[in-house]
Amino acid sequence: MVEFVSGISVVCFAASYAVALLCEASRLLFRSGVRGAAMIAFAAAGLVAHTLFLGWRATHEPAVPLSSAFDWYLLAAWVLAGGYLWLTIANPRTPVGLFMLPVVLGLIGAAQVSSRAPFPQSPATQIWGAIHGSFNLAASVAVAIGALAGCLWLIQAGRLARKQPPLRSFRLPSLERLAHTTERTLAIAAWTAAAGFLSGIILNAVNRQRGLLETVPWNDPVVLRMAGLVVWLVTAAAAARVTSRRADGPRIASWLSLVSFGVLTASILWGLFGATRHGVPPIQPAAAHANPEATP
Repeated sequence: MVEFVSGISVVCFAASYAVALLCEASRLLFRSGVRGAAMIAFAAAGLVAHTLFLGWRATHEPAVPLSSAFDWYLLAAWVLAGGYLWLTIANPRTPVGLFMLPVVLGLIGAAQVSSRAPFPQSPATQIWGAIHGSFNLAASVAVAIGALAGCLWLIQAGRLARKQPPLRSFRLPSLERLAHTTERTLAIAAWTAAAGFLSGIILNAVNRQRGLLETVPWNDPVVLRMAGLVVWLVTAAAAARVTSRRADGPRIASWLSLVSFGVLTASILWGLFGATRHGVPPIQPAAAHANPEATP
């Protein structure tokens, strides 16, 4: 069993999710009685392999469990994959996989090009790092779910406006339910992103107080992009709240959720390929190297 778990690779669960996505896409072409079961089976197999992979890394890596950018992206993909499986089982005729699985695969791809080096591991940074990462994870998941709900709202509203008959293969949620989900997730994304940004500032301040040389500069691109993301999410959530009672409020919230997903994607790409000190292990001052016993 140990050899089996240790042999699981990213390709194993990524391939399972890709097959589930192909099954979802085939709904547009033909009807099938066994496709639903196959789709759930591949998604479940991928989620199990994904879970075992993360569990193996959490128990066998020398650093704090799941404390690298590589692990963070895989953890975000795992949360969304679990949400996809639950939504598909609860609403088998709603094509959530067409929207969620590409995001899952995109996060897995981002993990593959991210660093596997753990973040700084002092006790203080462990605590604030966990808080910082958890809030950022929640914000990213909320943005993705909100974009899904907003996209489905626009599709459903467009079909109703054109008086098109319901699709035989798909059953979309009601406009009221989708609008409520979109507005709620915009609010959650705004507050969790703000909390993640604030905890990141505290984390960086803790590193500076300890005299670490390789802390993230306040003008670092990762700080600027996260600040911009927070400003946008708070603005979008406020705009959605203000216009919620208007007739076009749900449409505005839907477009805001899609733009928020675009801003988040751009922020992630900037973080992956831009120059930054974020996530670089800190270097102790020269004095500490000269006298190791003086290091706390």
